[in-house]
Amino acid sequence: MKKSILLILSMASSIFASEFDYGVGTFSMKGGFVGLEGSIDADVSTFSLSDRHSNFLKRFFYGYDLTWYKSETMRQAQKRYNSYATHANNFLRDNGLSNFTIPAMKYELEGLDANVRLGYDVIHNSRDNYLGAGIVVGLSTPWIDNMVNIIKNNKSSTDSGLGLYKNSKTKIKTYKIGPSINFQKSINKNISLYGLATYAYQKGDIKNSYAKADYSVDGTFQEYNFGLYFTPFTSEFKWGFLTLSPRIYATVGYKYTKWDTDKMSINLTGQELNSDIMKSLESSFSMDSSIGYFGVGYSF
Repeated sequence: MKKSILLILSMASSIFASEFDYGVGTFSMKGGFVGLEGSIDADVSTFSLSDRHSNFLKRFFYGYDLTWYKSETMRQAQKRYNSYATHANNFLRDNGLSNFTIPAMKYELEGLDANVRLGYDVIHNSRDNYLGAGIVVGLSTPWIDNMVNIIKNNKSSTDSGLGLYKNSKTKIKTYKIGPSINFQKSINKNISLYGLATYAYQKGDIKNSYAKADYSVDGTFQEYNFGLYFTPFTSEFKWGFLTLSPRIYATVGYKYTKWDTDKMSINLTGQELNSDIMKSLESSFSMDSSIGYFGVGYSF
């Protein structure tokens, strides 16, 4: 699926500047899910198609980035269900689950993050020396697969209540809009330093297939992207009024992204919790990633 998406987007952007990046790093998810305690972390791989900055009408610019995330399996050993006793004593007593234990869970994240930027160069000395300010609009569509990890030697995993735990999928769809700045500064003829920062308002929906939960959430999105741009040579060709400066280049960089939302409580435990209990378990939800990447690209 991801290869097909990137192939189509690559073909559509083939007449413009374009860069393909491969990254590896860590992904973290915290809060908002009942039965997922604290934060969980996993290694993640990313595949990106992007153009950070291309000018038109002299000082105006556009840019885009499309990134596919794919995590390794995240595992978390759950605490005893009695850790929720302060909120769920009545539920536990009525159902005879005072000694019930949540089994270990596995989580996997996958999804697409897409952004388009439009702006104006406040400073524009050359294609390698500029400071631009603009606006970003974007779409993010990650999903989280939640799987029960049965440990045969763990007596708690054979409790009569284990069958109440179900695999589920949580789908997240968000839209964002906000200010963005980017810059590039030559270090020498072949190497430049570049950077990009975004802080946007983000609104979306979160749905869980098992819990039948459907939340509308508000939040903020942040992205900080810095790196080195290297081009082994530059050339310029003129045909009458037309001037082209084709380039093949490489990049190496670091990107940090974070999404924070309002309070929510999606039940991943597989247990029936009433609305009063769920409301008291609401907490803020956040996702963030730290990615180191390298890329190759071309521009005209």
